[in-house]
Amino acid sequence: SVPGRRVGSRRSDRPPEPGGSAMTDVALDRPGAPATRVGLAIGLLVACELKAARKYPATANALDAAAIAILFATFFAAHSLWNLIPAGLTFALLAVVAALAVLLSIRRDSLFIAVLGLLGGFATPALLSTGENRPIPLFAYLMLLNVGLARVSRRRGWGVLTILTLVFTTLYQWIWVVRFLSASQLSLAMGIFLLFPIATFATLALARTKGAAEDPTLDRTATAGAVLPLLFAVYLAAVPAYGARPALLFGFLLILDAGLLALAAARKQPLLHEAGAITTLVVMASWLGVSYSWPGPLTALGFPMLFAAFYLAAPPLLGLLGRDTEDTGRAAYAAPLLLFVPTVLAGIEPRLVEPRWLFASVLVVLVLAAVRGILAGQGGLYFVAAFFAVAAQAVWSARHLTADGLRTAVAIYTVFGLVSLGVPMLARRLRKPLNPPGGAGLVLVLSLGLLLFLSSGSVAPVAIWAMALLLAILNAGLFIESAATRLPLLSIAGSIGSWVVMAAWWLEAGAAAGVIPSLAVMTGLALVTLAGHAWTY
Repeated sequence: SVPGRRVGSRRSDRPPEPGGSAMTDVALDRPGAPATRVGLAIGLLVACELKAARKYPATANALDAAAIAILFATFFAAHSLWNLIPAGLTFALLAVVAALAVLLSIRRDSLFIAVLGLLGGFATPALLSTGENRPIPLFAYLMLLNVGLARVSRRRGWGVLTILTLVFTTLYQWIWVVRFLSASQLSLAMGIFLLFPIATFATLALARTKGAAEDPTLDRTATAGAVLPLLFAVYLAAVPAYGARPALLFGFLLILDAGLLALAAARKQPLLHEAGAITTLVVMASWLGVSYSWPGPLTALGFPMLFAAFYLAAPPLLGLLGRDTEDTGRAAYAAPLLLFVPTVLAGIEPRLVEPRWLFASVLVVLVLAAVRGILAGQGGLYFVAAFFAVAAQAVWSARHLTADGLRTAVAIYTVFGLVSLGVPMLARRLRKPLNPPGGAGLVLVLSLGLLLFLSSGSVAPVAIWAMALLLAILNAGLFIESAATRLPLLSIAGSIGSWVVMAAWWLEAGAAAGVIPSLAVMTGLALVTLAGHAWTY
């Protein structure tokens, strides 16, 4: 604006300066100035369509680009400098100019015009922003822009358009998230982050034409756009205001994981599936560490179990569809690793003093991991799950075990002990032994450590017979594993561990339990040890 004059005024408040500046000021302020510029731009566009202009394609493309630039500048100035047209009409006109630039770029086969239209199209919302939160019109416009540019990129093989589109769209999304996102708009935000990659892939697939130029940058950029929503899921888990709605967060993440699995199968890119698995573990850890509040057992324990089942079922599902599952099998290890969630919850959540839901979810994942490990020859799946099952029992026992809960604890130990005993036997029966060979025996040795919780504290005097039963089950399993795998150290380690548990109990509660029961249990353990070693060797 000129000093001494209001923007949009037609008269100057001071006399014109020498040198003819008054004539320039009057020309700028005439009501017909915008119309003149628009007419000039249209004239350039029409002239470039003449038959004579086709003999000079470089000049015609430059004039087309100049006309597009004039139209962008004129419509924006008509709103912001001259106050001649409202913001809504300006937005529509600038969108039309961007679309015109895209059409001209196709007609002229000019990447420069396409980039100019892209820059003008993405600049429009920022230039006309009023600072208000209007996400639906904004992202609806950006969606149309994405679809149009993706179509042009596919037809002409211009990968740079998809890169710029992804960069500017992501920039708009995160600026909106930082400035305007609230807990009440989480569903809308999740829909935005889901719809853009879906629309991009659908447009690229539909725009593929026979004989069209192919650029690998198009598919790579679209794939990168599909992975970016995972960062949004991590962000939500790390912000307590958003992580306080875990059902919505985990549901969004499950949809992302399913979409990445489908994309990995279609494009033979297993890293996409693995990226979803790693992100799932990170989101769960972030939620527990930063945003945790008890949402109820269905959400806190049900979703980790659901994610684990998804990752265990993914390889056989792809196999049924005729897809290669060799590389996608690595992501299945996210399933047993997700058992860290109930393990942590056992220590931090006082409501889990009643552990039925907790260990029911752990048992389901353990059994699924065992089945998948046996069928796929991936013993590591079962062993990792078994380790976390033992850890969950240990954490819960240290945090919640009392004399009143002894019966429940013994039932839990017994069930998991029988599973640890039966899974490797079943694998050998099916002629698919779990590897490494000593893994099952190591799980049983670790399970012996759980009995230290029964041999100390207030539960020790009343836990003698329960402890004897569990020692018998675990020692039987160790002798069987030692003989089957030809690893005598397993039975030796089991016997030493059993006597350590027995000694700890004797020092804590031997006098309180009575001499006869104590001697009976110790004699029974001695006989089991001798018979087991004799049978093993």
